[in-house]
Amino acid sequence: MRITEGTVDVLLVEDDELILETLGDALNLAGLDTVRHSNAEAALELMHRDRPQVVVTDINLGAGMDGLAFGRAAHAHFPELPIVYISGRYGRIDGLGPFERFLPKPFPASTLLRAIAEIRSPSK
Repeated sequence: MRITEGTVDVLLVEDDELILETLGDALNLAGLDTVRHSNAEAALELMHRDRPQVVVTDINLGAGMDGLAFGRAAHAHFPELPIVYISGRYGRIDGLGPFERFLPKPFPASTLLRAIAEIRSPSK
């Protein structure tokens, strides 16, 4: 179920190794080409070489840029890039734009896949 041939379907940014691997594996099993990074700075570098179709990022990424700052930086270069924010610390995030969604952790992989599908087709 590749989104677009020749591109990265999902850029996953998560500093918790277990969550990074679990979500990455679930996305791959769903047929999505997924690139995984544990920090926002490395993910931004990748985006300039191989633009993803969707970004999934944790909000709390440890040292360095957090997920919300990463999302703002990504949207500065790609304003319509769909971003799904995830967090175990927040129950909701106010003020998200039309190309942004939020999922509180924990959630099943099916919920993430549904959020990705919805954000890519916002009119449905």
